[in-house]
Amino acid sequence: MKFYLLAICFLLVACDPVRVASIDPSITRNGRVVFYRGEKFYGLLESKAEELGIVRVTSYKNGLPDGKETDVHSNGQVLAEREFSEGKKVGTHLGWFPDGKKRFHNEYLEGQFHGPQWEWRNSGTLYSYAKFDHGKVIGKKMWRENGQIYMNFVIHQGRAYGMTGGKLCSQIRGDEDGNTILF
Repeated sequence: MKFYLLAICFLLVACDPVRVASIDPSITRNGRVVFYRGEKFYGLLESKAEELGIVRVTSYKNGLPDGKETDVHSNGQVLAEREFSEGKKVGTHLGWFPDGKKRFHNEYLEGQFHGPQWEWRNSGTLYSYAKFDHGKVIGKKMWRENGQIYMNFVIHQGRAYGMTGGKLCSQIRGDEDGNTILF
């Protein structure tokens, strides 16, 4: 029985991922691949942006991001949560401002935007919404701080329809003489 308990304890300790600081001199990179002591890195890589008060912890497997990545502010607020698979962004990526308000919501499939993408201002107002299909935008809306839409378009058969940006979101029409009328 003692042997089994020792074996289980050994496996639990052995399964804990190694956590290494990105500034460790044993960390090297070759393109996108991260190495630790000359071997493809398996474990957690911790990066600090002290001037911003942010710590990022990224899970690695076979030298590539694989699993969860988390950004945490010095105040304890989680700023971002992302998922990777074999170095590619996958699933839902969420972000928050240091005060906890929503910052972004992005969907990924095999490293490309796929599905909805939302962005908010630090005031809490919605900034943009876009929808993607395998990395290609199929529609987008953007709002001013006051809630007025200034961009609103969809892509159909490779062509944008709608308003792709402008100073004012006013409808523009021509009268029967070809003169422009604002509504």
